[in-house]
Amino acid sequence: MSLLQEAGDPVSRNWLLGRLKETGHTASRARLNRALSCRFDHGLAIEGSKGVQWTHTTSPSLLRSLSKGKRL
Repeated sequence: MSLLQEAGDPVSRNWLLGRLKETGHTASRARLNRALSCRFDHGLAIEGSKGVQWTHTTSPSLLRSLSKGKRL
């Protein structure tokens, strides 16, 4: 399970970097940004005004809405 999944709520990039450091995994901000960008591109996470949040789901109705909805 990823840190974003465990958090459940939106979290800041600084929080993610801190948690990675606590668990013995070091990452630069640039590396974290690349990893998050990949998650955003694949629809696994979103970033809003309150931070980054995991959004991946296998709900058929949500997947249908995502495929037909407008990108902002």
